Amino acid sequence: MMNKKELLLISFLRNNARETITNISKGTNMPISTIFDMIKRYEKNVIMKHTALIDFSALGYNTRVNIMIGVDRKAREDLKKFLKSEQRVNTVYRINNGFDFIVEGIFKNVKELQEFIETIEEKFNITKREVFYIIDDIKREDFLSNPKNLI
Repeated sequence: MMNKKELLLISFLRNNARETITNISKGTNMPISTIFDMIKRYEKNVIMKHTALIDFSALGYNTRVNIMIGVDRKAREDLKKFLKSEQRVNTVYRINNGFDFIVEGIFKNVKELQEFIETIEEKFNITKREVFYIIDDIKREDFLSNPKNLI
């Protein structure tokens, strides 16, 4: 478990990973060298990826969905490999309760989404699926991003 100073640093990084170490030092009252060392240590096991949150619609991708997929047990691993390699799939989770995966997909339009769904239904023995259109982001990637909310 992390101590309060470590959580505070993680919170600053979650809020803005591009913030300078100098500014993080001022906000956390930790020495720059300590912050640098902690970040390097976290990059090995805590920080999985430095990334940016994107407004996909600004890039012409106007259809975002979450698809819950149930698949025949024999096809599960093949579908997993396919989903991991598919460029229109942003995130894949393994889940339970009658489904195997939740897939966040990002498509230019509904036609492209429909073609994707038809492809997986043709290639794999899909037992059930449900599609949920993402209308708006209410809260996204916010956990541990506000130092004021740390316990």
